[in-house]
Amino acid sequence: MVKTWPVVVLALCLLGLAGPLSAQQLPIRTTAMLNPFQDNPALAGSRECLDLHFGHRSQWSGFEGAPRTSFVNLHGQIAEQGPNFHGFGGRVESDEAGPWGHLGVNLAYAYNLKLTSGARLAAGLSAGLYQFRLNQALLDLPEVEVANDPAFLGESAFVFPSLDIGLAIYDKEWFVGASLINATGASLADIGAQSEFRTHFALTANGKVELYRDWNFRPSAQLRIGAAVPATADLILALDYNDVAGFGLGYRTSSALIATARVKVLEYLSIGYAYGFTTSVMRAASANSHEVVIGINACSGNARGRYTSCPAYD
Repeated sequence: MVKTWPVVVLALCLLGLAGPLSAQQLPIRTTAMLNPFQDNPALAGSRECLDLHFGHRSQWSGFEGAPRTSFVNLHGQIAEQGPNFHGFGGRVESDEAGPWGHLGVNLAYAYNLKLTSGARLAAGLSAGLYQFRLNQALLDLPEVEVANDPAFLGESAFVFPSLDIGLAIYDKEWFVGASLINATGASLADIGAQSEFRTHFALTANGKVELYRDWNFRPSAQLRIGAAVPATADLILALDYNDVAGFGLGYRTSSALIATARVKVLEYLSIGYAYGFTTSVMRAASANSHEVVIGINACSGNARGRYTSCPAYD
């Protein structure tokens, strides 16, 4: 029996929990299921080889000062281990939104445990640094009382530590992961007494259901919650042929309709694309968002030894 219940339950729950509005302090990625390690350090080493992903997202295309995000990550396993193994990796993320931007760099470690059921349980953490910066040249300031504005008088760049914590459980047919992003919740007192970099929680699930012949159905869902900001949820329903090419349609709560596509160009190279059609009030200024992610790995695609194929990376 195909175990898709984690995806179904999560999809119903998150669509009910997510509020009617959304806000973001950390960037949102529509291609999160094509690149899950970027959001969850527990996925470090979840493939039996070195795995590289990089990509770019242009949100609200055509809108002046709209968010632009670039990201890259690399992870793998420590060699010569038994059925339980250690994973490692590194992640980099750059985000620009108007005059504000940040650069995050961190290193991750994960321990992967094989359960008696054949599934795997992984736990991981990552630590690193975030640099926030303000480009004052892009600010449109009023002519009066600028000297009394603490945001303008504050530091134009500052650095603080970050810590992410992740858990994941998966087998060949389903995956569920949870991560706490920026668990330290650093204060940004340099730009305002009440300012802080919020802690975010992400809950993700997807499944793989074999249909007729080489066709597969792949539902996926993600819930993101930030402290003191409304939740946002994604639900994507996709089809793929023989794990080589696929397409999907989805919805982000009160924000966008989503279309996705993925193609395996070579045995070790895949390209994913996501298009977001804005349905919120932002549509008055911009109707769409674009996201591209490229994956390169040294895996042959055949599960062997201690490796358990995970639908999040197929």
